[in-house]
Amino acid sequence: METSEWIVIIVSLIHVLCAPGTKVEESFNTQATHDLLFHMPTNLSNYDHTQFPGVVPRTFIGPIVLAIFSSPMSIMFRFWAIPKPFQLMLIRTTLGLINTVSVLYFARSVQWGFGRETAMFLRYILCSQFHFFFYLSRPLPNSFALCLVMIVFQRIFEERYRSAVRYATACVILFRCELVLLFGPLFLGYLVLGKLKTFGFDGAIAIGVRIAAACLAFSIPIDSYFWGRPVWPEGEVMFFNVIENRSHEYGTHPYFWYFYSALPRCLLTSVFLVPLGCLSDYRVPKILVPSACFIFLYSFLPHKELRFIIYTIPIFSLAAAVFCARIYVNRRKSFVRKLLNYGIILHLIVNVACTSLFLLIASKNYPGYDALTFLQHHHRFDARKPVTVYVDNACAQTGVSRFAYLHDAWIFNKTENLKPEDLQHFDFLTLGTYGSNLREEVETKFMKYHRPLFFVNAFHEYKIKTSKSFPWVYPTIVYKEKAAILKNKNYRF
Repeated sequence: METSEWIVIIVSLIHVLCAPGTKVEESFNTQATHDLLFHMPTNLSNYDHTQFPGVVPRTFIGPIVLAIFSSPMSIMFRFWAIPKPFQLMLIRTTLGLINTVSVLYFARSVQWGFGRETAMFLRYILCSQFHFFFYLSRPLPNSFALCLVMIVFQRIFEERYRSAVRYATACVILFRCELVLLFGPLFLGYLVLGKLKTFGFDGAIAIGVRIAAACLAFSIPIDSYFWGRPVWPEGEVMFFNVIENRSHEYGTHPYFWYFYSALPRCLLTSVFLVPLGCLSDYRVPKILVPSACFIFLYSFLPHKELRFIIYTIPIFSLAAAVFCARIYVNRRKSFVRKLLNYGIILHLIVNVACTSLFLLIASKNYPGYDALTFLQHHHRFDARKPVTVYVDNACAQTGVSRFAYLHDAWIFNKTENLKPEDLQHFDFLTLGTYGSNLREEVETKFMKYHRPLFFVNAFHEYKIKTSKSFPWVYPTIVYKEKAAILKNKNYRF
């Protein structure tokens, strides 16, 4: 393995270590993987999804694969009595390494088509960016799909088009149906050029139908068993998002938001090198068109999140890498090229600086996880006692999962919409806020039966400040009390 490949692996692990918590978007896959590791598949009554099913069902295929790969180390962790939060890091590391390997194979296919220097710069550029590696190890449907998307791109670059169709079909059927908007434009060009047959037994349509049928025959029985009813999860997700168009209930953004906000944040300063890459090699625009079409078509859906287009980041980064490699190879031919080479190095340094700031913010963005971890450590000598803990919705959405439950004897409750008087019998309350003054809310609503034990500061916002001396312009991070632990005044232990 090359040095840049080892750096890719190390960077993926750093992201897991710095921000091990998970949020509400990752809740289903996190809880499902936990239940598969800690409960028998026949004991569904103890599974989290039976108590908190969510708006639409999600497939168990991803958590099952993750649990299978994680189970050997998970068994050893339990034998050595290693705390559960390390099991969360284990499953995230497992997913991160699976995706990292797919990215490395994709980079090697780039090396086959564009040269060693381009592949090297692609790895360095991806490592210097924050969001791609941040999502690489997160148990999201997008992250499970990312592995297959990378394999599709790899097979395309290696001109193994029928194999690419197989992986693309499986990805759409099992994990993210909207990726048909990416694969449609991607394969259309090869169909038109005759590099991929449309009809016949080995044509794209026949291959797609066979793989789709096999995936449905695999997914529906498994998911129907776990959900207790006949279900194709990704079909219901597509119906919810596209047919009923209810995704807007989770917030909306303007049509061009992906182009003016999400992509620049993902690519950082590398975004300025993308058009230069298009000018450096005639093949680059052809590679970018399917990803650009995907974002253009997907923008019609009003609900937008950065993670929805994470699959396109390696492709846009490839465009930047082509330009970087061209300058690097010819850096000794002129003074201008030597300056441009220094500029390329500087752009990577700026990316790393921004990523370091974002990683610091991410590490302080899980107040629910931090609050519960601090509480259990603070009362670790009560680990064998039946302590009752209430976790409110805000904390549950900012890091609290079953992996955060350190003590098996403790009883955790996540029932929503309970009034303050309904909480009087709990030994501890884990409370969060979505923006109001948490301390004031605690003092006005919860002081009758409980008293504050501690508050957790978490990321609130960052501001750009100016000064009359160096560095003149610099970012500052603003923290705010986002979670609180309250202790019952009559705590009996």
